[in-house]
This record gives sequence, structure tokens and C-alpha cells, in this order.
Amino acid sequence: MFDRFARRMAATNTRGQRSGGVPSTYARWRGIWSVMGLAVLLSGCDSGPQLIPASGVVTLRGQPIADADVVFVPDAGGAPVIGRTDDAGKFKLNTNGEDGAYAGSYKVAVTAVRLKKEVTENQALSMTNEQIAANHVSAVPIKYNNTISSGLTATVSEDPKANNFTLDLK
Repeated sequence: MFDRFARRMAATNTRGQRSGGVPSTYARWRGIWSVMGLAVLLSGCDSGPQLIPASGVVTLRGQPIADADVVFVPDAGGAPVIGRTDDAGKFKLNTNGEDGAYAGSYKVAVTAVRLKKEVTENQALSMTNEQIAANHVSAVPIKYNNTISSGLTATVSEDPKANNFTLDLK
């Protein structure tokens, strides 16, 4: 059996053709599989919905809120979209670590927590959960901490220019 394989390989040139110029069976199948593989890859190129840039600003009674977490929860279900405000209260949304959000309607929540008293690392390690919770205060009214009570909604449009949101908390 090995002799038959060796004779066949010896009679094949570098282009997969037998010495008479006719392509070998292997070369024909390799070409067919290559074309089929390329067709399968190209047919699956529709990547679905695209992320659209979206950003905004969070203020409390007109003043920017720094270091606030902004959460957009899609009405249609799916992964939440998040952002974090800078010192000017501005945020950019991202979905699963990628910039942007999918087009659609969202319910919105905003949280911002501050320490009442600075603690050292050693003090923090020795604190109970109750002590840690008691040392925090919300920088925004509690009602904005979840999408049910916040009353905030937003619609991400296909047009990125329309996706600049102003969330003025009262």
C-alpha cells in the first residue's frame, strides 16, 4: 500500500497535477473544499445589529455629578449598557466592553456613592458589612438608583448625532 502511495506522489508535480497535466484527486478536492469554505464564510458575514455611539451628561439640580454609574437597561431585554461620568458629569455608553449601544428603548438608572469618612486600608479590612454600608452616602436621590423608580427613559437612535442624553436629576 505504501508503494502505491509513494508512486502516486512521485508522479505528482508541485501543482498537484499528475505527470500528464491532469490534476490529482487530492488537488481537485482541495480546490472544491476551498471554494466551499469561502462560500460558507462569506454567507455568514451579516454581523447583526451594530453598536451606535451614545453619550450624555448627568446633573443634579443643574450641577454635574462626577463618578456616577449610568445604566441603560433595554426594554427588549439583553445586556445592560453602562457608562461612568467624569468630573464634568459626561459619560459614554458601552455594551459588553465595546463603545456604543444598540438602537432601541431603555430604562435608565443612575447611582453615585460617596464615603462619609475616609478610612485606611487596614480600617476597611476590619470593618463589618454594616459599618461599610453606614460609611456610604448616595450622592443622588435614592429613587434614581434603579430603573423601576427612576422614571428615566432613553431611546438610542440609529443616528449617532441624536444619541446625546441629558439626565438632569431633581
